[in-house]
Amino acid sequence: MPGVRLEWDSKGAETTRLRLPLQVVETVNASRADRGTLLYDQAPDDGWRNRLIWGDNLHVLASLADELAGKVDLIYIDPPFDSRQDYKVRIAVGDGGDAADQDLAKLSSVLEEKAYRDTWGKGVESYLQMLYERLVLLRELLSERGSLFLHLAPNVSHLARVLLDEIFGADNFRAEIIWQRTGAKGDAKRKFGAVHDVIAHFSKSDKAIFESVRRDSDPEYLARFTLDDRDGRGPYQLVPIDSPNPRPNLTYSYKGFAPPANGWRVSRSLMAELDADRRISFPRDPNGRIRRKSYLHEQGGQAVGDVWNDLPPVNSQAKEAIGFDTQKSEALLERIIKSSSDEGSIVLDCFVGSGTTAAVAEKLNRRWVAVDMGRFAIHTTRKRLLDIPQCSPFVVANLGRYERQAWQETTTGPQVRAYLDFMVQLYGAAPAEGFQHIHGTRGRRAVHVGAIDAAVSFAEIKEALDEATGAGHVGLDILGWEFEMGLHELVQDEARARGIALLLLRIPREVMDARVVASGEVVFHELAYVEVATTIRKRTVTVDLTDFVLPNPELVPASVRGKITGWADYVDYWAVDFTYGTAGYGDTFHNQWQSYRTRSDRLLERSAAHDYDEPGTYTILVKVVDIFGNDTTTAVEVRVR
Repeated sequence: MPGVRLEWDSKGAETTRLRLPLQVVETVNASRADRGTLLYDQAPDDGWRNRLIWGDNLHVLASLADELAGKVDLIYIDPPFDSRQDYKVRIAVGDGGDAADQDLAKLSSVLEEKAYRDTWGKGVESYLQMLYERLVLLRELLSERGSLFLHLAPNVSHLARVLLDEIFGADNFRAEIIWQRTGAKGDAKRKFGAVHDVIAHFSKSDKAIFESVRRDSDPEYLARFTLDDRDGRGPYQLVPIDSPNPRPNLTYSYKGFAPPANGWRVSRSLMAELDADRRISFPRDPNGRIRRKSYLHEQGGQAVGDVWNDLPPVNSQAKEAIGFDTQKSEALLERIIKSSSDEGSIVLDCFVGSGTTAAVAEKLNRRWVAVDMGRFAIHTTRKRLLDIPQCSPFVVANLGRYERQAWQETTTGPQVRAYLDFMVQLYGAAPAEGFQHIHGTRGRRAVHVGAIDAAVSFAEIKEALDEATGAGHVGLDILGWEFEMGLHELVQDEARARGIALLLLRIPREVMDARVVASGEVVFHELAYVEVATTIRKRTVTVDLTDFVLPNPELVPASVRGKITGWADYVDYWAVDFTYGTAGYGDTFHNQWQSYRTRSDRLLERSAAHDYDEPGTYTILVKVVDIFGNDTTTAVEVRVR
């Protein structure tokens, strides 16, 4: 667009547009508050489902373009500030009391922490490039009635404002909102205390949705209503009725009073209606100005301007606090969403973090798309939504193997050996030559790396065990993106028979981020396994969660390990699909029952029951999410008579 441009040395001319198919990995159909009240195939008439998407938002936004370009009415984003904040998640462990009163373990996802840090790794240029690419894609998703709210710290708001002028056009600037989030700071003796954030509001066009927002009136505002005609309407104030802009068609004389320079704000007929209703005040001086009576009881509160000092931040004791350092309040998002979207509008947040935008959009009957790269963020948002009564069905999606394949092409190229060597070295092992199934060694242990686009299979592990045994290794570490379900005990039996100590380790998504790789802090989490028992009485099947095993708990951070009193303390959430694999639904997990811990409710139910309508053989899939945000699944087959 013409006008002022912001330039920096590394500014890219083109925005990355890697459009990959999104894969639905879970459908969530009934919240805990409404368990049993929603049919598991229920969906809106137009087929829409709200979406919670795990992945790099740059790729996700490009992937959403085919479906959602020009359809999103509101975007709110709160990207990372250069505030040197400690971006960590505080987790409560076990069945204790209110988490607000506990000594919480503090964990971070390496990906989130390094991504925030690297956003500023090359100074402000890194931040601007990150923001620029995403703003270009976000504008394309906005409808002609759409608006963007960009939440910023004061140290970058001036630069982002120029960037927004360039991408959206200066004519589409709507407001620079000052949100006072705290009182005076301790450094106020040396400089003015930093007490506010900036929220830049831009629209796609001049057709943007906007509904005036009002707040509870303060004494200063109430003091303006000093007049009262004693006619039962109560106090009022006189307000101008002249137009702020030139209106030739509304320029007319009324009862001998000349029109103001820009004309009136209302038509002649409406002026007459107001006059007949005694809502017009005529001055004694014929050269004075006609004014309108504005009654206090009709205002619905005080109109909100662009300085918001009535919405406090989330403190650690707040009911809505969930342990995210950067969590924003529901009141803040409610004001934004109500002002610039309608019921049924699509609301998008691609830095969803603690899930506030999705939660408030759901409560206000908006459709929503929430995106984040962090597994903690996705898991926290899912739980937060499930706690909303009558929560609409939603899906959890990712870019899965397509994102991994794209990463491989740009990182290690098409050569399989280059991929294997990269992963082996990232694990801290040395590449090995001359073997088919052993790809590296770490001391006396062999290392096998699973394919980028397939789950590690039982047969694959057996072949690697045979090769490790023949080469005289005492242990074997299997690195995989995904593993076939139910193989843990089977392969451990095979390993024990050969005298091999076997470790199954999940390759974290973080390896696809060069920032994390450069940090040297990639963590390969050991694959846990879950045990369940089933009881069948007629057509009622009860699933009991009986064990959750981390084979080597010494690998758990000490800050967490000291709080663990039993296996259930590792479980933060579990869910059951009682009809997994039903015809027409493929391998998507349908979340039909769930139990999870919240700050206010730490107890975890360990039994789930389901009544089947028809006899038959069914596969029950159980998913557990541990306190580190990792998924573990197991499947059992039941026969209902």
